[in-house]
Amino acid sequence: MPDFIYDIPTRSLAIYFSLFAVAMMVVGLLVVKPLLRLLMGTGPDFNQTIGQATAGFSLFYGLLLGLLTVAAYQNNERVKAGIMAEATALGALYADMNSYPEPLRTDMKAMMRDYVLFTIYEDFPAHRKGDLLNGGFNRTDAMRQKLAGFEPRSRGQEILHAEVLGGFQDFARARQ
Repeated sequence: MPDFIYDIPTRSLAIYFSLFAVAMMVVGLLVVKPLLRLLMGTGPDFNQTIGQATAGFSLFYGLLLGLLTVAAYQNNERVKAGIMAEATALGALYADMNSYPEPLRTDMKAMMRDYVLFTIYEDFPAHRKGDLLNGGFNRTDAMRQKLAGFEPRSRGQEILHAEVLGGFQDFARARQ
């Protein structure tokens, strides 16, 4: 597709495509059909031939429409699964932050809330418009650096920190 098509609003683009389809039908009826009659003649089976050609076109059009519907549904399900995986991983990470000492606990929870609010109110609307923002990546990287700077003081904190880092990797993987 040419790039300028993405700049046209969806409603206008649908109207343009509809008008183009109607114009092609009119051209077919007024120009192509008389030419075909001159080339093929007007025998008794002319209408039957046109009907078979139309049925073949309709068959392929129906198959194409069905395949496009399935592809759109699968893409929608894939996006939903990705969002759910990211939300689940972030929720588990947020719950794990309760085990960390202050001030890291409060800072990390605030960073996670900031990430979620940015994703909902900035990132998703930008994606709808076709823009990609780096704010989510930057916030994730800041959380990673904050967690990497933590020094566990006991064996229990080491185990917890290793688990949280694994959960953070799951979150970062789901984000992609």
